[in-house]
Amino acid sequence: MVVKSQLNSKTPHQLVSGKPSRTAGVCHFFLLLFFAACSSIKIPTRGTKGGNISTATYQEVTSDDYSDHLASLKDSFLSTPGIKTYQINHASRAYLQGLAEEIISKNEIFFKNLKEAHIVVLDLNSPLHFSLPKGWVFLSKALISKYVKHESMLVSILSYELVRSEKLLYPKETFVPVGYVPLEKILTLGRLGLEEKMEVHKWAHYLTVRSGYDGEYYLSWLQTQNRNTADFLLQVGDANLITREESLFKAFLIKNSTEEETLSKRNSSKQFYTFLNSIRDVAL
Repeated sequence: MVVKSQLNSKTPHQLVSGKPSRTAGVCHFFLLLFFAACSSIKIPTRGTKGGNISTATYQEVTSDDYSDHLASLKDSFLSTPGIKTYQINHASRAYLQGLAEEIISKNEIFFKNLKEAHIVVLDLNSPLHFSLPKGWVFLSKALISKYVKHESMLVSILSYELVRSEKLLYPKETFVPVGYVPLEKILTLGRLGLEEKMEVHKWAHYLTVRSGYDGEYYLSWLQTQNRNTADFLLQVGDANLITREESLFKAFLIKNSTEEETLSKRNSSKQFYTFLNSIRDVAL
């Protein structure tokens, strides 16, 4: 230490003198400060017998935390280069919002968390639909203009995504925030296993029917994807999966056909065709 070297450099007269020199007094002062500072330092201790640092100040990530994390991806996704929202008119926006609210309000027993939904139409040429927690549902312009043929089919798609948003049915994947999220990356959140997807299909079908729409169009929607696998490959990820979905859903409808026959059917509304034409006119 510097202090030690200074002490050793003192003359014999200074070391044996009865009165300490001024230099020695300064050194003693700094020594006292040094030891006082050392005594105030807290050395981290190990909180467990295994030698790991204590985690008492850390909390496990909850479902609410994960929901907030995924929902926050909306802004990053919409800021991604190449991603644009399609600016639908006020009437079309109100129509879509009304459909989603109708599904939620007529199935209040199911929707314990969602009280509202937010529908975003993307200016994309690929037929896509996906969702995020807190009621965020995304539909592509190509999906609506090319493949949605009936109002009940549109309700089926919305119901499917609202079920996932309500139940937080997304793969457990944490996204590192970098300011943007590519489309291919966010679509991985829709890649559920066959068993999980079938449960979502069943719930969404019930919600569609309970909302007053024709549940048979749910099967038509699955068949549409199966017949146009090349177009929907980006959406489904696995061509074989949609074939299995259609087959299993047919079996589900046959098993529950008696119950469904007692439910009333419903044609598409005038507002649906107005909405559809407003998208098609620009898309074409």
